[in-house]
Amino acid sequence: MRGDDNLNRYSISDLLADLLLGLGFILMVSPLFIYWFIHGNYYRLIWILSGPYPFHALVGGTFQYLFYGGLVVAGLSLIAISIISRKSKKTSNYWY
Repeated sequence: MRGDDNLNRYSISDLLADLLLGLGFILMVSPLFIYWFIHGNYYRLIWILSGPYPFHALVGGTFQYLFYGGLVVAGLSLIAISIISRKSKKTSNYWY
């Protein structure tokens, strides 16, 4: 059958590229969800503020920007690696 041929051609490198792409998008969107989780409820904000070091620093300031920026940079890096691996596979011909 024609559909089975496509399933057999889906290699481990394709799976890894798709996994990196999905993880990259999750990391790109995660600062929005973290910000919503922290600042969505006043009592949760106070609970996080009263917590230990890494948590109370997430509420504001430089640490929050560095944390969110690090997540975005990591997400962009994973997306770039995924795109580069897909393009390099299309241009390289030595696997077939």
